[in-house]
Amino acid sequence: MWAVQPSFRNVAAAAPFVRMAAKATTVTTTNTNTNTNTNTNALCRILHPCRTYSSSQPPSPPREAILDMESFQTSLAQHAPSITQSLLDDGYYCTPHPYSILPRSTIQTMRHQSIHLRQIGRFEPSWSEKIDVSTGQATRFDKEGVFACEPDGRDYDIAPDLITYMSVLLQTLPELLNRSSSSSLSSSKSNHLDEEHEQPSSSSSFHLSATSFNAKLAVTSPGGSVYPLHIDNPQGLSVGDTRKLTCILYLNPDYQPGDGGELRIYHHQNGPQSSSSSRNETTTTTKDDDDDDGTVIAAPSDDECHYIDLTPEGGKMVLFWSDEIPHEVLPTAPDVDDPHNNVSEDNTSSLLDRYALTVWIPTENLQSLHNPQSKFATLGDTTFP
Repeated sequence: MWAVQPSFRNVAAAAPFVRMAAKATTVTTTNTNTNTNTNTNALCRILHPCRTYSSSQPPSPPREAILDMESFQTSLAQHAPSITQSLLDDGYYCTPHPYSILPRSTIQTMRHQSIHLRQIGRFEPSWSEKIDVSTGQATRFDKEGVFACEPDGRDYDIAPDLITYMSVLLQTLPELLNRSSSSSLSSSKSNHLDEEHEQPSSSSSFHLSATSFNAKLAVTSPGGSVYPLHIDNPQGLSVGDTRKLTCILYLNPDYQPGDGGELRIYHHQNGPQSSSSSRNETTTTTKDDDDDDGTVIAAPSDDECHYIDLTPEGGKMVLFWSDEIPHEVLPTAPDVDDPHNNVSEDNTSSLLDRYALTVWIPTENLQSLHNPQSKFATLGDTTFP
């Protein structure tokens, strides 16, 4: 089984990523000794005063983010009920339209900032580990054609929109989904208990945490590069990994059919009342039917695991359970000499490069990790050979 290794940070350092000079907003940050109110305009430089870049190319002058934080929070709130229901029903969620969370202009800007980070030497060759489930032994391997970095507050002057996105997501989404799941699960339990003439028990929720996080900005090069089949958090508490929710934002506004790099998510077959993120799965009876949003559905035989292929179009957001959902990235476009590729002179930028920003959110409910009672608990066993 394949694993992506976490590198957790405390959200006390994550929350003040954003400088909001125009609004002079005050936020509360927590350290080991006390709670203090600090203006976010200065926190980036206080916590992360400088970064040394490996490239001789000097960074651009500081800039401010164009991402509209209030609009982004509103979009997340609007999607929260659908995200919650899809996670409960299917184990994953995909936005119904590429730019339903953030506008194209913001996604384009985030891609340019990602390219700039790569040009100044922030990216390194990506690697993962293969875990022997019987012994727990990990074997490291490199991912050919894949490069990644872990963006943080020190990157704000180069990539303010990337950092702003991460900060707002971390401060907003866990609470939204906790509230939405609490309501949904309570309603479900009440309906079930009414039928059984029993007393309702205490409500539950996803218990997602905003106290730590892990993030990765990755670029997959054209030429057939892949991510092998894996589960992000296959070992869980045995190695202190509490990641529960994987949140991916794709930064490929010029993506075209045939560019490759689709995300393949394995899942159980759903009934007629499946959620909106898999709205076309329920009517699919043959393999490789094309969905109108660039999604390819596959319906194998009953003894096989089903999967859905999601194109990495710019602005599309995909969320799934980190500890349960098997997934892989299919080969990127094989023809690197295609005129559509448009490679830069220094080979650090290609139109066919597949950029994805992933944020992992942990859970405070440790019993939910690899819960044998989960409807998705057997996905790994049925997916991996």
